[in-house]
Amino acid sequence: MSPSSRHLVATLHRVPLFAELSDQQLESIGARIIRAQFERDSTIFSEGDLCRELLIVEEGSVKLLKNAANGRQQLMGIERTGSTLAEVPVFDGGRYTVTALVNEPTVLLRFAAEHFRKVCLQQPEVAVKVIKALGHRLRHMERLVEELSFSTVRGRLISHLLRLAEERGTRDQSSVYFELNENNEELAARLGTVRELISRNLGRLHGDGLIEMRRRIVRIPNAHKLESEAR
Repeated sequence: MSPSSRHLVATLHRVPLFAELSDQQLESIGARIIRAQFERDSTIFSEGDLCRELLIVEEGSVKLLKNAANGRQQLMGIERTGSTLAEVPVFDGGRYTVTALVNEPTVLLRFAAEHFRKVCLQQPEVAVKVIKALGHRLRHMERLVEELSFSTVRGRLISHLLRLAEERGTRDQSSVYFELNENNEELAARLGTVRELISRNLGRLHGDGLIEMRRRIVRIPNAHKLESEAR
């Protein structure tokens, strides 16, 4: 196995869909993969384009967006290293349902849809992993629909801050703090609103003593109190 093949096999081992396959199986898959580099803010594919390949994020991150006729955008998710894109249209032969924009310099692995479908037929464990990935996306969509339908901008913002605190927060006595990587415009796209409302609600949460912000570091002095506010 050449050094480049070993590197690709090691990369594929870190992709949940392929993690349980042998080196030999991954080397066979890797022989059909094309590596592509994308600059920040470039478009990988647009909503409505015909899907012909499975994409794997090797390095960097990708934003998935739904675009409305009035120009508003809804952030559906951010996919990072090891994530796969477009599992649904790869299987049904349809079109992309979202637009994928590069969030930072990114390297993608491109795997033709027809070859990926053959892998799933030959390796049932890969098909099971795909089902799990689709189930995770469905749960995410259900939560997003619920929040957009039944919660205020303030409530959605609080819920998002609490999730970030749980996922990557650092505890300091009774408080928890974390870095808010998204700017207000990106937060607005994620939470289905506009930048001005995000700025206003962050300011009000700070003014009410529910959060403290210094640049992009958010500290939650009392998570239980913030949870009560969300309810």
